[in-house]
Amino acid sequence: MHSIGVATIANSILNGTELDEAVAALIDASRAVGHRGGYLECAQHVEEAFGQQFDTHHCSVTDQADSMLSQAEEVYNHLSLPIMELVTDALKHDDWSARLKSILDPPKTVELTDKEEAAGGDGDGGNEAGGDGGGNE
Repeated sequence: MHSIGVATIANSILNGTELDEAVAALIDASRAVGHRGGYLECAQHVEEAFGQQFDTHHCSVTDQADSMLSQAEEVYNHLSLPIMELVTDALKHDDWSARLKSILDPPKTVELTDKEEAAGGDGDGGNEAGGDGGGNE
């Protein structure tokens, strides 16, 4: 457990869809704010160069970009990851090691294809008649 525990927890955190979604929203919002800031700075330089007001109302990024970034930061800063809740809960018990093992190294399950399920019957080795399965009845 000790040799794989920390790496498994780290991978579970880094591979969490909640984290992916929060980071993607944060990146998108920060790009929008950066795009708008760059656009407005460029417009300011154009105004200085030509000595006239430049219309910035047609900028593709709205004035709400800053508030969207603030919301994305708020979500990211208060992100709750299910794996961390499971680990925290497991550490509260006397059998924390066994609980962590069950969380971090769950049993492997195998899904059968439709063809395998049809050929396999009910999973008792093909002994449908209840005999010894050898065919010598």
